[in-house]
Amino acid sequence: MVTRRWGTTPLALGLAALAAAGCSAAAVSPGPPGSPAPPPQPQIFQAESVARQEFGLLAGGGWAQAWALWDDSGQQAISQADFVKLNTECRPALGVPYVIGKSTELGRGTVRVDWQHGAENGSNTLEFTRGSWHFAPDAASLADYRKGVDQVVAQRRAAAACH
Repeated sequence: MVTRRWGTTPLALGLAALAAAGCSAAAVSPGPPGSPAPPPQPQIFQAESVARQEFGLLAGGGWAQAWALWDDSGQQAISQADFVKLNTECRPALGVPYVIGKSTELGRGTVRVDWQHGAENGSNTLEFTRGSWHFAPDAASLADYRKGVDQVVAQRRAAAACH
């Protein structure tokens, strides 16, 4: 009769290693059970994805949805209803896609995205706030929005910028 000692078999060693690995994994958990998960870390590809979504909505006339992707400063400069009214009364060229060029990380949680829309070129930033990326309208646009819809529509019509 053959007698085996389970304490020295490869199976026993493997089980011991798994148990130890399980214990060490539990030792590095992010917090006590029931504690909230740590906030997500910003990733540049996620910022680019929000930029593609924003520009796609703008090119397709989804102004309310585009506004919903904005940061706080943009949303405070013009209400969603006024942004929709502005773009309805002075319609930009629809169907012309924005082509996203280079993306540059300006700092942790800030990414600049270069774009082209027809003959127009520009860049915008995206900010990582409240656990997600938000589109930041440029300073000139924010200043215009603060003037009010009627004045911005009048300015754009005078510049033949409405379609």
